[in-house]
Amino acid sequence: MTFSNPWFIAALVGVLGLFHLEIIATFLNLAQFRHALPQRLKEIFSDETVQKAGEYAATSSRLDLLRSTASVAVLIAVWWGGGFGWLERWSTGWGWNEIQTGVCVIGLIMLVQNVMSLPFDAWDTFKIEAEYGFNRTTPGTFIKDRVKELLLTALLGGPLLALILWFFQTQEHAVLYTWLTVAGFSIVMAWVSPRLLMPLFLKFQPLKDGPLREALLALAARLKFPVVDVSVVDGSRRSSKANAFLSGFGKNKRIALFDTLIEKHTQAELEAILAHEIGHHKCRHVPQQLVLGLLESGLMFYLLHAALQSPAFFKAFGVASMPMGLGLVLFSILYSPASLLLGLLSSALSRRHEFQADAFAKAACGAEPLMAGLKKLSVDHLSHPNPHALTVWLHYSHPPVGQRLAALEG
Repeated sequence: MTFSNPWFIAALVGVLGLFHLEIIATFLNLAQFRHALPQRLKEIFSDETVQKAGEYAATSSRLDLLRSTASVAVLIAVWWGGGFGWLERWSTGWGWNEIQTGVCVIGLIMLVQNVMSLPFDAWDTFKIEAEYGFNRTTPGTFIKDRVKELLLTALLGGPLLALILWFFQTQEHAVLYTWLTVAGFSIVMAWVSPRLLMPLFLKFQPLKDGPLREALLALAARLKFPVVDVSVVDGSRRSSKANAFLSGFGKNKRIALFDTLIEKHTQAELEAILAHEIGHHKCRHVPQQLVLGLLESGLMFYLLHAALQSPAFFKAFGVASMPMGLGLVLFSILYSPASLLLGLLSSALSRRHEFQADAFAKAACGAEPLMAGLKKLSVDHLSHPNPHALTVWLHYSHPPVGQRLAALEG
């Protein structure tokens, strides 16, 4: 571990650079609350709502800053204190083969990370979200969700991780095989998740027969978007925040509406929201994002291969040999800042897609119902009415509500 090692410099600059960039973006975003809102937004956000949204954003940001500071501090302490080298020596003494050791090392580190994040997640859920009227999660549900997430990660991620390590240990074209495997796994999960995995956390029930169900199915038929079911999701058991999504492929698409969305929105608004979601599919946004994601993952695996073949990469973290499992963990440290930069393109494309889906919904249902729905969602979720451009650029997959309303009015 030396300043003459380019891998060490890249990791250090990336970790500290990303940390400070997030701090700058956070303060700039909070400072936006001191600025007067455009007239369009003043009509939506009352002074009381803006003040409450600012307090919510500030409270959440303080927790995020504390979380990221603790994470970076622990990382630097382990890194510079020789913790990765110690982990290498300790895991080598287990006497297992490299794949078994690698899977267990990664699993152990993920478990430690989950334990470290637990107090922050609990404070966010039971203090901040509860204080502002969002949380409806019980401690029992909170704990069960974490246990289920860990078990699913082990059951699904463990074998996939073992296969990836085997590719890199034995195959000349490991990058290609890994890329194809992860791509296939992602596509299968997109189909399996709403049917088998999400029901482990949320209850899906068919929307009762009535005007709303008939209207949504009629809208889907009019837009030539075949669906086999309309479900109500019991999101209210965890949060008052609302959501909706479509799942499935081909003629097996399903509409899912959170019960909180149905409670707070009119039938016309729900039709417009559904039309927006259908617009994503009609405009081919899903395959576009999929292709972009595959390209990014291909680049990631290429860089991973280069790192795992470099002794200097391991030495940058104080590791003497070249254990693949630990190498994946070390690479994730280096890749996080790069992932943010690569994600800028994906986020920009996503924001563009949102405008296109809004335009589709406007053509299908008119502008007013969707605008009314967007206004309600923004106020109910205490969204930042006018976020800073840097925060939007870094993190927003959806354009700010003011920009969406302006486009719908045009």
